Amino acid sequence: MGRPGNDPATGIIGRFAPSPTGDLHFGSLLAALASFCDARHQRGQWLLRIDDIDEPRSVPGSADAIQRTLERYGFHWDGPVRWQSNRQERYVEALSSLVESGLIFACDCSRRSLPTGQVYPGRCRHRRVSDLPVMHHALRLSLSGTVYFDDAIQGVQRFDLAVDVGDSIVWRRDGLVSYALACAVDDADQVTHVVRGADLLEGTGVQLGIIEALGLTPPIYAHLPVAVNTDGDKLSKHSRAPAISELEPVAVLQRAWQVLGQAPLTSGSVGEFWSEAIPAWDIRRVPQQRRCVV
Repeated sequence: MGRPGNDPATGIIGRFAPSPTGDLHFGSLLAALASFCDARHQRGQWLLRIDDIDEPRSVPGSADAIQRTLERYGFHWDGPVRWQSNRQERYVEALSSLVESGLIFACDCSRRSLPTGQVYPGRCRHRRVSDLPVMHHALRLSLSGTVYFDDAIQGVQRFDLAVDVGDSIVWRRDGLVSYALACAVDDADQVTHVVRGADLLEGTGVQLGIIEALGLTPPIYAHLPVAVNTDGDKLSKHSRAPAISELEPVAVLQRAWQVLGQAPLTSGSVGEFWSEAIPAWDIRRVPQQRRCVV
């Protein structure tokens, strides 16, 4: 679905990438709103990608429900919906490139056997993989060095990959690509700007390590404060955050706009909201914090 006034010549491409594990909640709406406004304010494109690689967690009908809610709230995306499940060949290609670089090793460590709250200690690094496929083992990427990036909201970030991140799983023992590899490849291939929650800030270090190992160009990142309830729990499908109302979209959009620190708007309809919000968007006004109570 295109939107008049977008200019592909700007080269700006943003995205919203929900997982089809339930209805859209307020925390997800914050990411959708911020990424949409950031791209449209720069006259860029905005893609909708469904991150459906984790089939066991996907809820039937959820992807369709998410799209209907976005449309009800006035979001318009460019081109067809992207599906990670259609990108398997690209992920295998990326994995093969990492194997050829000598950076992949097989790991049979269970979660229970690893120290809680610490990075992977490198127990299986000696099990280098020289060919695919490898059955019944997770595949990890050996990460080292330091990555830096200037987050558009949180400021300069630095990750010592060996100390802060550790060797990341890029292919699961059940044969599924990891979220880290899929997201890193898709973002590097498809978009220039990623706006998402600050709960994924540390994961950005992993993804930058993967992108660097593949010789790809990373996007520009901006990490929003994560919406939490009064108990400090992140609003998520796991915490049973309620779906956003389809009856009062303007009120919900206005609330999200306020949480993002933007200047007040006077719109009374969804169309009026977007007509005011897109030119008024200022990413510098977004609170430079990791969490916000809603």
